[in-house]
Amino acid sequence: MKRASRWRLARVGMVAALALMVGVLVPSLSSGSPAAAATDGQMVFPSSGNIQSKVGDGCLGNFRAHDGIDIGGGGGSPILAAYDGVIRTNTYSSGYGNYIDIDHPGGYSTRYAHMADIGWYPPGTRVTRGQQIGVVGKTGATTAFHLHFEVRLNGTIYTAINGGFTCLSNVTRGNLIPLFFPGLGTGPGSAVSSADYTGDDKADLLIVAGNGDLRLRAGIGTGSFHPASTPFVRWAGTRRHITHADFNGDNKGDILAARSDGALEFYAGTGTGGFLNATTPGSGWYDMLHIVSGADYTGDGRQDVIGVASSGVMTIFRGNGAGAFATPYVTLGGGWEGFHYLVGGDFDNDGRGDLMGVDDTGTLYFYPGVANGFGVRREAGAGWLEFTALSGGVDYNGDERADLLGRTPAGEIFVYPGTGSGGFGARSLVAADAADYLAIE
Repeated sequence: MKRASRWRLARVGMVAALALMVGVLVPSLSSGSPAAAATDGQMVFPSSGNIQSKVGDGCLGNFRAHDGIDIGGGGGSPILAAYDGVIRTNTYSSGYGNYIDIDHPGGYSTRYAHMADIGWYPPGTRVTRGQQIGVVGKTGATTAFHLHFEVRLNGTIYTAINGGFTCLSNVTRGNLIPLFFPGLGTGPGSAVSSADYTGDDKADLLIVAGNGDLRLRAGIGTGSFHPASTPFVRWAGTRRHITHADFNGDNKGDILAARSDGALEFYAGTGTGGFLNATTPGSGWYDMLHIVSGADYTGDGRQDVIGVASSGVMTIFRGNGAGAFATPYVTLGGGWEGFHYLVGGDFDNDGRGDLMGVDDTGTLYFYPGVANGFGVRREAGAGWLEFTALSGGVDYNGDERADLLGRTPAGEIFVYPGTGSGGFGARSLVAADAADYLAIE
């Protein structure tokens, strides 16, 4: 018989003790299982009760230095995850009491504070919208049962959350919060999912070694990488345009590669550093000038693949969210043959796929994504022809913003941390042993 984990045993004990303490049984979700993954970008009310305070508003016509929404009452009742995400923190502080932080797509995070006891799941656990994560309590700096609910965007308090709540009104857990959250969605995955091959919520690096082997260097989460393992041998002679993606929408890093007979290969990641056998969702890809993946370029919540033909014509090949393509494709026109590098990702944290391109002059341009295309480009830097390889579009340093990696002729790899607005901060050296790498991704 499979033995229950310590977290689960502790959870059962906490719930039973709380039921005796408050004199009620903790309600369970009607299905007894997590809700289906959300795709519409709408959060739900995490608990039931009366709105006692909002951000900067005491709900009695008075200002209050307050960073969240207080949902009063409901001691011993369930707390639900407001949206799909990954638990980042499950801890205690004197102010918040027992609290959980959850990271969501688009740079959002939510906090659930004053919980009766520690949350039900450890950091790193993926949860879905409507899944119970804990129980309402009054721990920390409070004397009344309530849930303190915060929303942050790129680390900053999201004051617009006030628009989804009305002071002194009652809300019901599980109902949709009447507020649009720009860029929130699950299809494109988190800031690391397209390159997380090991399942630890850290972006990893694929390399093609000098002997042609495809190797995997697991990310540490601070912009550096562990030593390499070798998933596949002797790839260099038969494959090119190797890219990272979450092409089947399971929040596990996948590989796309163009094979010498023209077939586009899709290797679904297992989330443990391995890959399933390849399928071939397309043909005629080997002679492409560029292949870009790892983001949603059509706004339908599924990751797509961009191909630039030898004529310079760019096409968005729409992903179906299951490792294959959906029609119709979107042709964006020509003029893309003059770029040395194109890198895809959500560089401005709005939930849409963007492009970074280096042209013949070494100028780096940012192309912000719009539905089925790109907006007016703007310059993001100069001098990028010094690099012999360029990759990125995922978060390598743990700040929830898409970064770039560049390899110099001397074999140095630098990370350029993304600002979350289409720009980059000062670079830092993350590896100096890449002189014989044929490619990085």
